[in-house]
Amino acid sequence: MNKEARAQNGESAEDSDSDLINEQLTGNIHKIAIVPPNFCGKPKKGHLIFDACFECGNLGRVDYISDLEYDLFIRPDTCNARFRIWFNFTVENVKQEQRVIFNIVNFSKSKSLYREGMSPLVKSTSRPKWQRIPAKNVFYYRCPEHKRNYVMSFVFCFDVEDDVYQFSYSFPYSYTKLQNYLQILDNRGLDYYERELLALSVQQRRLDLLTISDSELKQNMQKKRKLVIITARVHPGETPSSYVCQGLIEFLVSPHPIAKVLREHIIFKIIPMLNPDGVYLGNYRFF
Repeated sequence: MNKEARAQNGESAEDSDSDLINEQLTGNIHKIAIVPPNFCGKPKKGHLIFDACFECGNLGRVDYISDLEYDLFIRPDTCNARFRIWFNFTVENVKQEQRVIFNIVNFSKSKSLYREGMSPLVKSTSRPKWQRIPAKNVFYYRCPEHKRNYVMSFVFCFDVEDDVYQFSYSFPYSYTKLQNYLQILDNRGLDYYERELLALSVQQRRLDLLTISDSELKQNMQKKRKLVIITARVHPGETPSSYVCQGLIEFLVSPHPIAKVLREHIIFKIIPMLNPDGVYLGNYRFF
């Protein structure tokens, strides 16, 4: 692909250098125990079990390097193998105080916030709130051992033996989470809030259209009101936009005086998730 075509896709030539890698990763791993070479029998405690076969999950392959180190491969976007950015997976069967190095070895972009101090997220069964891995334990670099792809390595210590740990690129916000939230809004019976089905996705998921506006104003005042259209999650990996959109919706339907004035003067049309299939599948940019 030439530079002009890459620019049309919103990518730099530097980003595309790592297209040279071509792992045939077509699906997420499911409850796979990673054991040393030539090991036979039931996995022992400390033989990590990886899983990404759940909504928004993404992990295509894990290679055993040593008891302390593992190479992890992101599954590419479903319809565009050039995008390998989002990851979301669980690890279990750990030993207490087991220390590991995870190398995510096939990132497709050079310009990453991981180079600016951002770090992956982790939560566990006993600590269900997401928290960031300390930035001092995270390294983002170009690796000649992996065809000059960009690698993000981080060090982690499992401290609770029976916990299931989950790691993610950023704060997940799933299609199911949105549907549950919209159902709660529906149940509130607000006369200035309306939800309708705009379309169904390729995989038959809802694209919802929300209308927030004071419907009791006189018809002549409605004609003078401005229309504001708001969309989120055109790219499924942009999960912060869903949290921003939910916060905006919460404010617009609230009894706050400013929200009331906005409803009186503006008709809000909101599509909170433009790419529900990509979100569900754990993609980053495309369906």
